[in-house]
Amino acid sequence: MSATFHHGQQQAGNRRQWRAMPRCGRLCLLSLVLAISRGTGTASAATNDIFPGDYYAINPGDKVFSLYLFDRANVGPYLGGEQVADSKVKGRIGAIRGVSAFSLAGLTATAVAVLSCADLKPSSAALGDVIGSHSTGLGDLRLGMTIWPINHRQTANYLGVTAMVIAPTGHYISDQLLNYGENRWRWVLAGGWQKDITPRLLIELSPELTLYGDNRNYAAGQRLEQDPALALTGYLRWRLNPSFHLHIGAQRNWGGATRVDGLALKNPPENTRLNLGLTWFLPGKQQLILRLAEETQIENGFRIERELALRYQKVF
Repeated sequence: MSATFHHGQQQAGNRRQWRAMPRCGRLCLLSLVLAISRGTGTASAATNDIFPGDYYAINPGDKVFSLYLFDRANVGPYLGGEQVADSKVKGRIGAIRGVSAFSLAGLTATAVAVLSCADLKPSSAALGDVIGSHSTGLGDLRLGMTIWPINHRQTANYLGVTAMVIAPTGHYISDQLLNYGENRWRWVLAGGWQKDITPRLLIELSPELTLYGDNRNYAAGQRLEQDPALALTGYLRWRLNPSFHLHIGAQRNWGGATRVDGLALKNPPENTRLNLGLTWFLPGKQQLILRLAEETQIENGFRIERELALRYQKVF
């Protein structure tokens, strides 16, 4: 039997299992699947994963290339703050980001494009039979612009404002519940403030608002809607010396409850994530950031039990 035929046969079996389920069972499963997608990084955290120094204003004419690698282990799901099952989901995500800086009306501005890919796997074979054993492919394309109304190098005070659109270009299979691409538009308005407190200590704060379009082909042709979501990310960074910085950070997320065919699932994640890490400045305008993180509290969804993130960055 060819792999293609077997895959098509498995998808048809998934559709039959899905449509044969009672409506209440489907809604419970949808809540679970949405929890899985949150736990693997598509919705639980701020839409833009902010790293230390992201709102430092580079010089017009500079270009930045960044490579991201994430390894996440998730446990749950949680409902109303209580863990209701001991399932695990693993996600491995890679992304590339390109940034170009220029001057706009006398202000520093940057244009950014981000493309990601992922491999997501539920640990349970029974769950995989219904929602899909894995989701592998490209994510949705992100295009954005940031403008710095405050860019004072003398006082080390920076404030940037970002607008971003995320297009539904990622890999999406409508007959499979587990997908990395989201098959919907998203719009993000964010900001970032960075300020030196002392010559060795600085603070960073980044609020974010995300608005979601509808996915009209979700789970056998149903309509998925999502409330706006808010996030706040913060870092404290210590300059050990010019080459090494240590940081601790936190992120809090609010809102983002979903509805399927108009029925409210009442499942906002309402989660808190803590992280710590190291920034290493290398010769030739290169940089490495290593970050460890976990979610310490969550109301609904899969909790990130462990995240290891690595970012390489080069300024040209």
